[in-house]
Amino acid sequence: MRSRLLVVFAALCFSTTGTAQELGPDTASPLAVAVMRTIIGAVVLMMIARSTPRASTGGSAKQLHWWLAAGGMAGYAVAFFAAVRITGVAIGTVVALGSAPLFTGAISAIGWHAVPTRRWLLTTTCAVAGVAAIVTQGKAGEVDLVGVGLAAVAGLGYAVFALSSKIILSTQPSGARVMARVFLIAAVLLVPAMPFIDWSWLGTASGVTMALWLGVVTVALAYWAYATGLQRLRPTDTTALTLIEPVMATILAATILGERPTVIAWIGIVVVIASLVGNARTEATSPSAIHRNCL
Repeated sequence: MRSRLLVVFAALCFSTTGTAQELGPDTASPLAVAVMRTIIGAVVLMMIARSTPRASTGGSAKQLHWWLAAGGMAGYAVAFFAAVRITGVAIGTVVALGSAPLFTGAISAIGWHAVPTRRWLLTTTCAVAGVAAIVTQGKAGEVDLVGVGLAAVAGLGYAVFALSSKIILSTQPSGARVMARVFLIAAVLLVPAMPFIDWSWLGTASGVTMALWLGVVTVALAYWAYATGLQRLRPTDTTALTLIEPVMATILAATILGERPTVIAWIGIVVVIASLVGNARTEATSPSAIHRNCL
C-alpha cells in the first residue's frame, strides 16, 4: 500500500505539468520547456541521490536499459509538452497517460510474454474507457489530431521509460540514484537542441517559476516517489495507477485554465477513479521475477 501511495503522490505532482506550462510565458516553446525541466530535474535528483547512503547491488542492468529509459523519458517530455500546447491540457494529458498502460501491456506481452493479469486487463480497460470519455469533451473541432498523435507518442515514450526503469530498479537499491542517472542521460540527449531554442523567457519571473516548479516538483520529487513505489510494483500496475494524473489534470484545467469538461467527461473521471480502486487490489509481483523474465 505504501508503494501505491507513493505512486499516487507522484501522479498528483505529474498532474500539474501541463497547467504549469500553460501558466508560464507563451514564448517558452514546448521543446525549451522539456529541456529545462529535464536538466533541472536531473540536477535536483542528483542532490537527492547524494544524500542517500550507498548500498551493495544485486547485479547491474544492461546499458541498453538505461538508454531506453532515458530515451523514453526524453521523447515523452518533448511530445507531451507539444501535445498540451496544441490540443489542451486535459485532452493532451488523458491521451498520453491513457495510452501508456496499453503500450506497457503490449510491450510486456510481446517482448517477454509477461501477460497482464485478468484483473489488470479489466480495470485498465475500464480506466481507458473513462479516459476516452474525457477526450470526447467539448466540440469536435477542439480535438486536434496532430496533438492527439503527439500525446500517443508521449504515451509510448512513457511506457518504454516505465518498463526499462523497472528492470533497472530490480538491480539497484536506490530509486533516487536510478532516476538521477536516467534524467542525466535524458538531459544529455536533449542538449544538442539547446542552441536552436529561444531562452529569453528565462529572464522573466514567470519563466523561472515555471522552470523550477516543473524541474523540482514534477521531476525530482515526483520521480523519487515514483521510483520508490515502482520497486515493489508491476510496471503495468504503476502506469495504471498514474491514470490519476489525467483526472487531476482535467480538474486543474477546468478550475484554473477554464477548460470546462462536459457531463460525459465528468462521468469518465468517475470511471477512472473507480478503476484505480479496483487496480489497487491487484497483487504486486516480485521484482526479481520480472527482472529474470525481462533479461
